[in-house]
Amino acid sequence: MEIEESRATGWVAWVLFGGILLVLLGAIHLTVGLVTLLRPEFIAGDRADLLLPVSLTALAWMHLALGVLALVTGAGLIRGLTWARVVAIQLAVLAALVNFTFIAVFPVWSIIAVVLATLIAWAAAMHGDEVADAMAPPTPAAFGS
Repeated sequence: MEIEESRATGWVAWVLFGGILLVLLGAIHLTVGLVTLLRPEFIAGDRADLLLPVSLTALAWMHLALGVLALVTGAGLIRGLTWARVVAIQLAVLAALVNFTFIAVFPVWSIIAVVLATLIAWAAAMHGDEVADAMAPPTPAAFGS
């Protein structure tokens, strides 16, 4: 019986970590979006530092759209789908840029978020294809048939 050896490296864990973070981030954005739609006064007091002057309804729909995108992308990244890798890299770069703009306000958290986003983007770009290989069911040849 011949056993196939996986070519996956430890970087697969970073890609999977990124997928899990995207699923969690999506759930948070969906929650904030729904709460903002149902009870806009809940977040009305936090609007002093917004970069764009948008209504609370528009902000709620942006949170909902970003939440769905992050949730679906995270699930796809965990499954090793190519389109999810591309979207995850774009979301990670966007997250790094946004957190970089808040370095003066939240220095420790912003630096941690930028480093994590960079690591996840690099892992998804360079090692994302290994996730698909690692998650694929074994081929019959691996069982000596």
